[in-house]
Amino acid sequence: MGIFNKKQDDEEYNFETDDLLIVFDDEIKTSDIRNVTAIDGNSVIVAGYYKVPLEDCEITTGKVGRNFFYRAPSKSIVETNRLAKLEMDMVLNQITAYKPPIPPTSMDWMKGLLFAALFLCVIGLIVK
Repeated sequence: MGIFNKKQDDEEYNFETDDLLIVFDDEIKTSDIRNVTAIDGNSVIVAGYYKVPLEDCEITTGKVGRNFFYRAPSKSIVETNRLAKLEMDMVLNQITAYKPPIPPTSMDWMKGLLFAALFLCVIGLIVK
């Protein structure tokens, strides 16, 4: 039965876009195809793998989404991998370094003085 079949690997993950990043290494003549996780104003991001400048990509339209072609030497590909991992590490450090705010435990001096003034006013009204 088709109901109980396991889903394909591509169907298990939900990405914001259906776009692909295709990275060509001109020196070694290899390529890497990844699903794009986000596109900001200046770059195409594949979380944990690549962060490529949008201006350096050739953009085409495929059946499902856009295809971003990035042709680069090996040094550039290593650098984009390093930047993507660095950004991912920075985000994880910020998430794990979160400390909840500490509520004040003692009464403010201003509040104490206002309560004392109110108490003296109430006593002054009662005595009159």
